[in-house]
Amino acid sequence: MPQAETVSATPPAPSADLDPIDALPARALRRFAGAVIAAGVHACARLDASQLPDGLVADGLGRRPLLVTNHRSPLDYCVVVTVCRTGGRWPAMFAREDFFARAPSRLLLRALALIPAATGRGAPDGLRRANRLLDQGRVVAIAAEGRLVHAAERPDGVGRLRAGTGRLAAEGADVTVLTITGADAAWPPGRSAPRARWRHRPTITVRAERMSFEAAVSPTDAGAAVRTTMVELVGRDPA
Repeated sequence: MPQAETVSATPPAPSADLDPIDALPARALRRFAGAVIAAGVHACARLDASQLPDGLVADGLGRRPLLVTNHRSPLDYCVVVTVCRTGGRWPAMFAREDFFARAPSRLLLRALALIPAATGRGAPDGLRRANRLLDQGRVVAIAAEGRLVHAAERPDGVGRLRAGTGRLAAEGADVTVLTITGADAAWPPGRSAPRARWRHRPTITVRAERMSFEAAVSPTDAGAAVRTTMVELVGRDPA
């Protein structure tokens, strides 16, 4: 995820096949959206990224950087954007396919570098798009469980992982597991907006660990290894 995109860096050199997310309006939109998202996160919670190297996730992610996250709250996307933006990167993330159904929202979401998370026959299209972005050195982020996971559905802290994470890892992505805990206290599943708290804001903790795989690893084994690492990281912040 040419050079990886930065918030304030020189834009990628023009090419005959310019990716729509490299267009000037899309880059300007992401800069504005990133500032708004970060302000929103800090307004409803305290963000603890102290466990990340220098509080950032931008460096040392590898040539084809894939962030694999857990998913407990609608706020998780905003947290990932905020910690990546702080390090000068914008993550291309998967979003529900039905969000792209209407043309206006489809244009907006694509400008924000979101990838339709299709299921069934359409699933490979999203993974191909992710691989193209990874080939360009862009940061791609994927919620490994593929949906919001309630507390009762994650007895060891993590729900069942979908197959996409293992496939991308087995196809050569440089995987960093990024776990988010505490976001569901700020924005619980089922609510249309975060809880308004002027005092005693909850703390959202972000942890990360880089993984490595053998060249011949299978998608199943890669996915299992990712899940093991994710369980270990979230276990440091029981909730």
